[in-house]
Amino acid sequence: MKVLVIMGSPRKEGTGSRAVKAIESRLATHGPVQLEVLRLKDANLGQCRGCFQCISRGEELCPMRKEIVAVEEMIEAADGVILVSPGYVQNVSGLMKNFMDRIAYTNHRPRFFGKKVMIVANGGSGLAKTLDALRIAIGGPEVVSELEYTQLPWPMQERSIVKRRADLEKAVDKFYKALQVKDMRPSFNNYMRFLFLKGASVEAKEWLPADHEFYRDLDRYYYDVDVGMGMRIKASLLMPVAKFFMRGMAPQRDGADGSDR
Repeated sequence: MKVLVIMGSPRKEGTGSRAVKAIESRLATHGPVQLEVLRLKDANLGQCRGCFQCISRGEELCPMRKEIVAVEEMIEAADGVILVSPGYVQNVSGLMKNFMDRIAYTNHRPRFFGKKVMIVANGGSGLAKTLDALRIAIGGPEVVSELEYTQLPWPMQERSIVKRRADLEKAVDKFYKALQVKDMRPSFNNYMRFLFLKGASVEAKEWLPADHEFYRDLDRYYYDVDVGMGMRIKASLLMPVAKFFMRGMAPQRDGADGSDR
């Protein structure tokens, strides 16, 4: 079993590295797991230019495409992914945010299905908000485990260290257990998201042709899977409500263009 760790810290041997070592040790108690570590500070991804080409026209048109391909291949080769970022001002680090920007097209056209993701935020306060950002870093794989790995800038009390260790073991155990599960039936939220994005790809096909091309031939879901009748009925009842509340985001058809990125 292979797990890719993507680390967003600019430091080589910081709190995130210590957390990863503890995670690796806990995983080893379950069975053989090969950990591959990608440090974003060494990945040479380049700063996202905000040209929007990857989302609107397709990721193959990104002017820095070749720099992200290697990362995509590493994710594809792994059974699971662990995203680790320090919490900076109650958010992910700049390195992790740039990675998220570079792979943002997966939030429009999800991929890496079947992969399981564990997210880890390390540092002091605001780690819950850091996890919020990490949760949507990659579109497609399932986030199955989350961990706030607290490390304060002063000596921590023993009871806090014991609790941190227990939280880590619980999160790692949950992640390992999820890696064994091959069931790829979508959750209701993911199914609703698929229906919404598929519908939006028609409404915005002039502005997001890559999305339109991606969703055009998809029927029930992103991949061949049995979506239960109950889920389909429930979704059919809720979609009109969701569209009603999102109606203000529909494209304006009088030729006005307020976009500015």
